[in-house]
Amino acid sequence: MLTPKQRMCHALWRQPVDRLPVQTNYTGAIAAKLAEHFRCTSAELGDHLDNHLLRVDVDHTQRLSDDGRVAFDWWGAGWGTETEGYWHATAPLADDCDPATFIWPDPDAPGLLDKAVAAIAGDAGRHFVVPNFGFALFERAWSLRGFDQFLMDLVCEPEAAAELLDRITLIQVALSKRFVGLGVDGGYFGDDYGAQKSLLFAPSVWRELIKPRLAQMFAVFRDAGLPVILHSDGDIWPILPDLVDIGLTCLNPVQPEVLDHARLYREFGRNLSFYGGISTQTVLPVASPDAVRAATAACIRDLAPDGSGLILGPSHRMQSDIPVENILAMLSAFPR
Repeated sequence: MLTPKQRMCHALWRQPVDRLPVQTNYTGAIAAKLAEHFRCTSAELGDHLDNHLLRVDVDHTQRLSDDGRVAFDWWGAGWGTETEGYWHATAPLADDCDPATFIWPDPDAPGLLDKAVAAIAGDAGRHFVVPNFGFALFERAWSLRGFDQFLMDLVCEPEAAAELLDRITLIQVALSKRFVGLGVDGGYFGDDYGAQKSLLFAPSVWRELIKPRLAQMFAVFRDAGLPVILHSDGDIWPILPDLVDIGLTCLNPVQPEVLDHARLYREFGRNLSFYGGISTQTVLPVASPDAVRAATAACIRDLAPDGSGLILGPSHRMQSDIPVENILAMLSAFPR
């Protein structure tokens, strides 16, 4: 019987597994409901859900606004504290886009990875460990500049946009190398490029400004022989071949509303493994438990017809709009 770490490794590289690995992510609000149901602590919830993935992050002191309504991340971008999702509240480069005057975070700072070191040691090799590079590149740029403004920069000020992206890439690459030095098992990046029906901008813009810099980040892990997972929402069909080209191993969240699973496996199943696939948009919050079980079975059938290559789970973090009975229905349909 494989350990969760071994099962993840096999599935990511499309090797035989004893059963599909699973990963169910959640917000604090729904975690409280599930912990009450399972009669466990929030810290114990991942084990009750049979989670296989352990994500580690940088250790930094979170700064709150005076009224407590905005939390500032390691880069200085502000996020609303009154929602379950990510509500962008402050862009520190909105008015001054000169990267030379911005106080950038230091990826070589001592103590930055202390919590990651402790988490890895405490896990003792059981789970598949990845550093959490959420808001990796494009999203990090707009979090600093503002979403609308950075989209305008891509078109009207491409040189300034490129300089900002270069600064971000240097930091992410340096940090990636430190995480690889800790002995992580792969890379995990989050960078949303798609809307519900198309890319957020022209594929040519992505290929010119995003692709070569994202490739530098992927290369840190691939050069070490490690797989790379990318979370990218929306309809990103036009750039999937490009992502394969720069070394992507596993695509998440494979939203069924925008990426037809059967076609995805047919066209990319030899090159990619998949992670997610059970809709948090049109299934888990609103469907019946029977329909949830059917959607879970369909996800397995379409994305893992050969019995591997899939980390099964919800397409995104579950939020409190999902009934607990639907979560239990999904869990009951997971392979055991």
